[in-house]
Amino acid sequence: MGVHGGAVFITFVIYLIALLFIGYWGDKKFSKSYEDFVAAGKSLGAIVTALSASASSESAWVMLGLSGLGYKMGLAAYWAAIGCVLGFAVNWLFVIVPVRRLSGRLNSLTLADMIEDALGDRKKVLRVIGSLIIVFFMGAYVVSQFVGAGKTFQGMQIIPPNIISSIQNFVGNSFTVSEYTLGVIIGAGIIGAYILMGGYAAVCWTDALQGFLMVFILVILPIYAVFQAGGIANIVSALHAANIDTFWTLKGAGLWGSIGFILGQLGIGLGYQGMPHVVVRYITVKDEEEGKKSGMIATLWGIFVLFGSVSLGIAARALFPELPDPEHALPKFTATYLHPVLAGIVLSAITAAIMSTADSQLMYAATSLVNDLWLKLKDKEIDRKKLVIITRLVIVAMTLIALVIALNDVKVIYSFVLYAWGALGAAFSPLVLLLLYDKRFNKWGALANLIVGPVVVIVWKNIPALSGSLYELIPGFFLSLIAGMIVSRLTGKEERELVV
Repeated sequence: MGVHGGAVFITFVIYLIALLFIGYWGDKKFSKSYEDFVAAGKSLGAIVTALSASASSESAWVMLGLSGLGYKMGLAAYWAAIGCVLGFAVNWLFVIVPVRRLSGRLNSLTLADMIEDALGDRKKVLRVIGSLIIVFFMGAYVVSQFVGAGKTFQGMQIIPPNIISSIQNFVGNSFTVSEYTLGVIIGAGIIGAYILMGGYAAVCWTDALQGFLMVFILVILPIYAVFQAGGIANIVSALHAANIDTFWTLKGAGLWGSIGFILGQLGIGLGYQGMPHVVVRYITVKDEEEGKKSGMIATLWGIFVLFGSVSLGIAARALFPELPDPEHALPKFTATYLHPVLAGIVLSAITAAIMSTADSQLMYAATSLVNDLWLKLKDKEIDRKKLVIITRLVIVAMTLIALVIALNDVKVIYSFVLYAWGALGAAFSPLVLLLLYDKRFNKWGALANLIVGPVVVIVWKNIPALSGSLYELIPGFFLSLIAGMIVSRLTGKEERELVV
C-alpha cells in the first residue's frame, strides 16, 4: 500500500470509532423524546451549530473538487471561495437570527413547520411539495456521498489487500469485494449507525468534529505545500508557465466567458440561505445570541477552509505540473509529502467532508418523511416514542436504498446530483428570504418558489448553450425570487408582521 500502510488504516479506524462513540453519547442524552431525537431539544450552542452547519454544507468537493479547481484554474479559482464565503456572511448577517426568532415563536422543528405556520397553509400544500423536493434531491445527494466514499477508499488504497481477500473468501463468489464496495459499505454503515443511535444531536456533534478536522487540515496543508513548492515565487512561475496566473480572466475563455465564470462562482453562495439541512441548524440553535455567534464562526471557518483548499491546489501546480486529474491534487500531495499517520488524518478529513453532508441529508430527509409528511398529515396523535422508532426505521430503509444504488455505481443518478444544490437553493433560498423580509409574501408566492426554482434549474442545465454560459442556480434563484414576489401581490393584499 506504499505510504498508505497500516498506520493510515489504523488512524482512520480510530476516527470511525470516535464517530460511533459520539453516536452512543447522543443516544444516552437525546433519544428520550421525539423532539430531542429530531432537534436535540433546541439546545445546541454556537460552536456546534457553526461547525456542523458549515461542514454539512460543504461535501467532498471542498477537499477534492475545490483544490482541483485551484490546480486547474489557478488564481481565478478564488472566485468560488469568495462566492461561498459571501453565502456564509449573508446567513450570518441576515438569516440566522430572524430564522431562530420566527421558528421559536412558532415552535417549529423543521423548515417545513416554519413555512407552513408562518404563511398559514392549512391545506399543507407547501409542506407536501417542499418535503417531496427535499426527499428527492437529498436522496440523490446521499447516494452521491456514498459513491464518493467508495471512490475515496478506492483511490487512496487504505484497506490492506489481505483484508479484502479474506472478506472475499468469506462471502464467496456471490459478491465481488473491492476497495470501492467496502468503502461504500463502511461509509453507509458508520453514518447509519451513529444517526440511529443519537439522531440529530449525533449528526450535529459528529459534523462539528468533522468541521474542526477539515479546517485544521486546510490551514496546515496549504502552508506546508507552499514551503515544499519553494515559496510563492516558484508557485507564481508555475502558474505563469501554465497561463493560469490571472485573477480576472480565464485561459482561452475571452471576456464574456470570464465574466460568466466569475458570476457563476459567485452564484454558488445563493444556495446557502435556503439549504434545508443548513437552515435547520438555525432553527435548533439554543437562542438568538448563540445563533449570531455561530454565524460569525461559520464565516471565519469558510474563509480558512475555502481559501485554504484553493491555495493547496495552486501550490500543487508547482509540485506536480502534469497531474492527469486535477482532483487528485490533495491525495497526491498527501501520499508524497506526509507521514502515514498524518496521511490517515487527511483521509479522515476527506471522509469527514463526505460523511458530514450525507448524515445531515439522510437525517433531514427521514425527518421530512416522518415529521413533515406522515405525522402532520395524520389526524390522530401518535405516541412520541413510537415516532422515534418509526424515524429510525425510515433512516434504515433510506440508508439501505442509497447503499444498494451506490454499490451498483449508477452513473445517471450520480450525475443527477449535480442538480441538487441548484434545485434546492433555487426553491428554498428565495422562499426563506421573502418569508423573513417581504410583508406581502404569502403561501401562493411560496408555491411559486417551489415550482419555478427547480424547473428553471433543470431546464437551464439541460440546454447546453445556457448551461455553458452561466451556472443554473443564478437564473433559478432570481426567477424564483421574482415569481414569489409577483404571485404574492397578485393573490393577496394582506401584510404579515415580520420578525426582523
